Amino acid sequence: MSAHTIERVDNIPIIFHCLIRMRVAERIDRFWPAHGNWNGLSYGQLAVLFITYVIHSLNHRLSGMEAWLADHHHVLEQVTGWTVTPKEATDDRLGLLIGALGSDPGRMVEYQIDQGSYLVQAYELPTEIGRYDTTTVNVYHAKDTEDENGILEFGHSKNHRPDLLQFKQSLGTLDPAGVPLLTATLKGNAADDPGYFPAWQQMAKTLGHRQFLFVGDCKGGALETREQIAREGGIYLFPLARTGTVPDQLATWIRNPPMVPQDLYLAGENEGERRWIGEGFEVEQPLVGKRDPNFQWLERWLVIHSERHAKQQRAKFSNRLKAVETAVKSSTPKGTESGEAWRARLQKMLEEQEVEEFLTVQVQEKIHHEKRYLRPGRPTANTPYCWETWSELSCRIERQEGAIQTHQELMGWRIYVTNAPKARMSLEQSVRYYRDEYTVERGFHRFKRGSLPILPLFIRIPERIKGFLFLLFIALQALTLMDFIARRELAKTNEKLTGLVPGNPKIATVRPTAERLLASFKNLHLLVENKGTVITGYLVEKLSPLQEKILTILQIPKEIYDLSFCRMRVEEDIELTMST
Repeated sequence: MSAHTIERVDNIPIIFHCLIRMRVAERIDRFWPAHGNWNGLSYGQLAVLFITYVIHSLNHRLSGMEAWLADHHHVLEQVTGWTVTPKEATDDRLGLLIGALGSDPGRMVEYQIDQGSYLVQAYELPTEIGRYDTTTVNVYHAKDTEDENGILEFGHSKNHRPDLLQFKQSLGTLDPAGVPLLTATLKGNAADDPGYFPAWQQMAKTLGHRQFLFVGDCKGGALETREQIAREGGIYLFPLARTGTVPDQLATWIRNPPMVPQDLYLAGENEGERRWIGEGFEVEQPLVGKRDPNFQWLERWLVIHSERHAKQQRAKFSNRLKAVETAVKSSTPKGTESGEAWRARLQKMLEEQEVEEFLTVQVQEKIHHEKRYLRPGRPTANTPYCWETWSELSCRIERQEGAIQTHQELMGWRIYVTNAPKARMSLEQSVRYYRDEYTVERGFHRFKRGSLPILPLFIRIPERIKGFLFLLFIALQALTLMDFIARRELAKTNEKLTGLVPGNPKIATVRPTAERLLASFKNLHLLVENKGTVITGYLVEKLSPLQEKILTILQIPKEIYDLSFCRMRVEEDIELTMST
């Protein structure tokens, strides 16, 4: 009698091949050699299997990997060449793995530099532009007050959940595909500003040079950060936050520009098309070091107006004003609340919505006097009575049209600062570089709502959270590298790829995503036949032309799907085969 079983193959060989080509297993084993009572697969091998499990199953729960490994046992052994058993991937072993990875942040930085340098050389990644940003991840965990090294804190939430604990995750990427080179898991109440210069240093060490353009948001625009990067010979592009004297300086330049603003254009969707986006001018500003007054450098202040951004700002501002006005008009005093207390509550509402400069609230109190007779029936001249006094509160909200008009004049305008020479970056190029900030945001999207979701997060130990995020970071590297390779190969032949969109196979694209490419390999199966002492297996389906095309543009040999095998069910033979 023989028994047959079916195991799904899908995209597992592709994911594993990419991770092996990235040399993830050998690097993790070099930086985190297993010791003590650890047996079986090494840290690096188990990490590769876990990342494969996360990408393939779109699931990161530690408790689910054991069942996943059992369901793909023969596939994994054939693809990896390792002796794999379901007990290799229990949640206890995975917890020990991520705890070991996250217990030494310094070692993680060394790994990222070593791994990033290899990826840049092996995949010939462009190194002209690097980006850095942070995001927040809110969790429903309870705060551990006894753990001084905890990362869960209350802070400014970018997810608009200030009521939940959070931690921060940073990401440093390379254009154009957003391939990540560095990451760090930070405390939820940590300031973003101090992280920019260390991130620039790590990226410079990874790339092996300092002539890349370092792009960040306004948190990186602190004068101290710009001074440190300029002193070290780096090049940066940051927008200035509208704090301090910046709003007044911007308003002065807008009303009296030092030169005639030039029209700004970006490339359109069609070849050769140029699309008008706004106007701008630049002013050179000599700066003196804050830390070292002897250090001086020349900075270009790029004053840019985006018409689309201005329309968006006006619409949001108008909607916010209307919403606050509606809320104030529908508000009523609470119980015995006095007029002054009600006005203070309404004023706080304006401040929370940041419209106190544009709206004014007045509370009016009207006193009423009423005679009340103390006996029932028709009153006479001798019926005793008393006077009751009560007040009626009402509110009135007015718009400050002058302040509103002044505020709207500044909408769409922003100051960007850079020390890049004009030959390196023109005014028009600076707009394009900053607008490509979505490349780093795409990584955060994959972490939050995409194929590598952090939430729901059931891990509570800080070291394990850091180790888990570190493995997701490596998974993100694998996906973005697939994006980059596929798009680069399609660009070489100037062709488009079709058949990736379910239900509409005629849609063609030159920018396929790794998720679409991997999804095209669903429903490939391995037939395993157990004939007593012999186990054989082979791939049931033949690769389709689309699947072969995807393997070609990903530069992956088709032979990774040659999973035919024949094994003797004798332990000694299996051990001999594995050792060979």
